[in-house]
Amino acid sequence: MTSVLEVKNLKTYFFTEAGTVKAVDDVSFSVPKGATLGLVGESGCGKSVTAMSIIRLISPPGRIVGGEILLNRSDLLLKSEKEMRRGRGAQISMIFQEPMTALNPVLDVGFQIAEAVLAHEKVSKREAWSRAVEAMKAVAIPDAEKLAEDYPHRLSGGMRQRIMIAMALVCHPALVIADEPTTALDVTIQAQILELLDRLREEYHLSLILISHDLGVVAEVAETVAVMYAGKIVEVGPAMDIFHNPKHPYTEGLLRSVPRLGSSVQKKDRLEVIEGMVPDLLRLPDGCLFASRCYKKTVECTLSPIQLVQASENHEVRCIHA
Repeated sequence: MTSVLEVKNLKTYFFTEAGTVKAVDDVSFSVPKGATLGLVGESGCGKSVTAMSIIRLISPPGRIVGGEILLNRSDLLLKSEKEMRRGRGAQISMIFQEPMTALNPVLDVGFQIAEAVLAHEKVSKREAWSRAVEAMKAVAIPDAEKLAEDYPHRLSGGMRQRIMIAMALVCHPALVIADEPTTALDVTIQAQILELLDRLREEYHLSLILISHDLGVVAEVAETVAVMYAGKIVEVGPAMDIFHNPKHPYTEGLLRSVPRLGSSVQKKDRLEVIEGMVPDLLRLPDGCLFASRCYKKTVECTLSPIQLVQASENHEVRCIHA
């Protein structure tokens, strides 16, 4: 299957007075045409920095120091800032996790979507407005013509997120990155947004990267899952393999800590937790980055960096005990 995006050995470091933070360190993955990749892990593991690196929005003291980001075989890291501005929204777009901060509070939402069209295509303002309304209808916003004239603060959280999705899709990009798109939404709205994203992916034949700390969210829509920990991918494979037969102790821990229906208060069922803390990215250990929290830890785990190895077909894991 043709890959729309190939990320190869991506390294994004932050150069601070205290030292170098390897926020994304040697990360590789691909997203086939029309497929969804789920990128999961705890807060601070490097998921959002990976996304911001792909669309080239890393600000100082951060810098992409190595790797390739191939969008339809063209390396985004070799493009000028002017070329990237033309490409953002047209070829690759992003749905941010906080629509209230991503949307301009003093402009109506229809204008903000139309602006995305005008930035990339030579069309009239009337045509751009019409496209904005059509995009709003595509994301199931009722009475789109009327709501297009509303301001963000007058819309619910779910509606604002739909506006962000409409804005991301209005120019029909090949790849959409959704960074925690269901954060701060209630469970019912979360399900609606995920269903919407999956339907639009099929309808528009686009590729999707879904970033989340919630494995339940990713399980809904992703065919492939990549698990990140402390700036590295520790496991990647088909979603069903990852959820039913995890190979890395960290993935196992994440799955055990997902709340389940039917757990009883009377039985005093408690959520399992992964003991310990994420390592300090300024002082990373020599061996496995998860070793200090791992029940499988042996001396061999602490001696040298652990490489990704093949666990089964299309399933890789960064663990010597897998």
